[in-house]
Amino acid sequence: MMLININNIFKDAVLEENVDTLEKVLSSSDTRIDLIEEFSKQHDIYRLINIIPKFRSKGLIANIQDYCDLIVSRDIKKEIPNNFESSVVKYIHQKNKQENKIKHLQEETFEKRVVS
Repeated sequence: MMLININNIFKDAVLEENVDTLEKVLSSSDTRIDLIEEFSKQHDIYRLINIIPKFRSKGLIANIQDYCDLIVSRDIKKEIPNNFESSVVKYIHQKNKQENKIKHLQEETFEKRVVS
């Protein structure tokens, strides 16, 4: 019986940009998320992201791309300092505001209705 370390095969396939081996490993592996996670801890995830569009399986491309995007966004969140404050910028179109005031807030359009 021969044991094969799938992490090493995956890592070598990414580093050598061997698309066929990489696609076989990812499509047949139950632990593809773990493989990508381990690879992203030691190497640049963008190497894998650049290889993904060369796959033949569109479903596999979408699945792996989504997971890589999650890893990248999680890493970006780690880089944001704790004292960072978010802000909201509001853009107000003054002309629309005035026109709406004239159109909708005329006294004659608001008739008193008796509620029974």
